[in-house]
Amino acid sequence: MSDLENNYERFTNQYDFTKRNYNIIIHSPSASGKYEFINHILEKYYNSNNIQYSQDIEINPDILYLSLPLFNKSGKFERNITNNERLLYEFGFEEKFDNCRVGTEISVDQIRGVKEFTNISPRYKHKFVIINNCNYLNQQSSAALLKTLEETNSSCIFLLLASEIDLLKDTIKSRCHSFSYTYNIKIKTSISYFDFYVSSKPGLKKIHEDNGYLENYNLFENELSGLYKKNINPISLSKNWMDRGHLCIDYLLSLFYILMKGFEVKDPVIQKIHTTLTDKIPINSARAIVIINILYEYKIDLRRNLNKKLFYDNLLIVLDRELY
Repeated sequence: MSDLENNYERFTNQYDFTKRNYNIIIHSPSASGKYEFINHILEKYYNSNNIQYSQDIEINPDILYLSLPLFNKSGKFERNITNNERLLYEFGFEEKFDNCRVGTEISVDQIRGVKEFTNISPRYKHKFVIINNCNYLNQQSSAALLKTLEETNSSCIFLLLASEIDLLKDTIKSRCHSFSYTYNIKIKTSISYFDFYVSSKPGLKKIHEDNGYLENYNLFENELSGLYKKNINPISLSKNWMDRGHLCIDYLLSLFYILMKGFEVKDPVIQKIHTTLTDKIPINSARAIVIINILYEYKIDLRRNLNKKLFYDNLLIVLDRELY
């Protein structure tokens, strides 16, 4: 069975929409297929109830889709970004859509709209609220969502998508079921680290194949090797790294995880990737752990930093120091 079918079978064994309402957090890493899974659940539900279903979620009157907001030049809310736009924004490939600015958080006003939506009875059996991605809730919108989850008046099912469930407020998690979306990484027996990383995120793989956003990511290994050997001025790489987008931090984290413990993994593919990486960047596990902790700190600061060039200047200077 496919990943969708396997997860759907597990999901329907746990949840029965004919018997009750649910608040469900569906979590897995970004670009792993959660949104497609939501569409699959809704399509099955509508078909089983002989209700016409449109793949364009916002056309369905009993479905409310919520994500990061788009604001026009006047600062007025235009619409929620689509899932594909969310991925492009989240990975740092695009910052605007339709010449509109992407908001950095799901606002309390958007959640107030959820309350209004759930106060009206469904046209059919259930209303559905989809929040994509709950990790963008701020403190105020989290508090408003919590109240909405507790006080919904209509038959409503909340499907909350999260890429990092540990970052959600404990109060929200305590009001929800948790469903881990699982997926298999389809990798070849002979594979580079770049191919391995792209294959680990099916949604990202499609973005790369359609648009080529990751075109220069395979250069990271040689660039890190040059830093390790002191053959490259770290500042000379700053603009190139900045142009590759925010995803480069996650890419580097995954790379250093393999350097840290790849030799312990029994999978021969991972072992081969580890050997290739250590030939270029021969650091031990302790040094890899130090760099991983540094990268996590930079990942937290990434969205808050206004001067991107300075951000990557500092990152490269630190990496240049810590690699050796």
